[in-house]
Amino acid sequence: MFILHAPLDAMEAQVDVRFYLPESYPSDSPPIFEWIGAKDITADINTNKPGFIYPSRQLILSHEMRRAASDELCRAWRDDMCKDVVIYGWITWLSEYLSGQWPLPLDPIPLPRDGDAKSLSRNTCQGQSLNTAPSSANVMKGKDDIGRSCLTPIFTGQTFEMKKSIFVAHVARVTTAEEVVWVRDALMEDKKIAQATHNILAYRIRLDGDSISQDNDDDGETAAGKRLGHLLQMLGAENIMVVVTRWYGGTHLGPDRFKLISNAARQALTASGYLEPAKSNAVYKRSTQK
Repeated sequence: MFILHAPLDAMEAQVDVRFYLPESYPSDSPPIFEWIGAKDITADINTNKPGFIYPSRQLILSHEMRRAASDELCRAWRDDMCKDVVIYGWITWLSEYLSGQWPLPLDPIPLPRDGDAKSLSRNTCQGQSLNTAPSSANVMKGKDDIGRSCLTPIFTGQTFEMKKSIFVAHVARVTTAEEVVWVRDALMEDKKIAQATHNILAYRIRLDGDSISQDNDDDGETAAGKRLGHLLQMLGAENIMVVVTRWYGGTHLGPDRFKLISNAARQALTASGYLEPAKSNAVYKRSTQK
């Protein structure tokens, strides 16, 4: 038995395979392989440049892929005359096969910088208070499918980081569900945000009378949208939406990820001028005492 760590240069990945060689190998029996796992070497912290997030890929071997790899190994042993080098030829085939099955390496994404006056998106204004009238160059123009345009400033908060995972919140005032869609679509026009692992959304809108329209979206981060919506409820926030963007850094954070999402949202709400710091701190204290 031996373990082979095979680099797949074209895929910027590495596969780990355990081989068992029967006593009758190579003359009468093929080698047997066991899939151990794969590594996305683009997320290697030793080669990453500071100031960038390197999105991790999910590199898995499905049941069908395992069967195809096993069938090819048996075919190569059966058909090739040089049976003692069949593993080398199989690894070459595996590299070409996986390149058609796995996602290609993702481009590194520049991290937003705290206090950077440059907008994360051509449609967002970072650091501008929501209580300040935006200039025409610093507003998001909504999609006009009903003959009207919507000018909505989007405030982007500071960066929160833990174990290479990055969290940034975006805040905008909204009064209709259509404006929520417009703001979300405007954010998604930014490649860095669109390529993020999660864009968690929640909003609350005051309707006529005493009713509230509210909703949330986890975007794959289970229960995160609901927690973000609950935060807005605790704050008594109305006519506001929050999107927390997360770039996964390769290490699971467990429950800490919810704290970072909440902290990013509260910081953006406070820094944008929508929420008073005293109220934000009071809500934080109540939530930590539960």
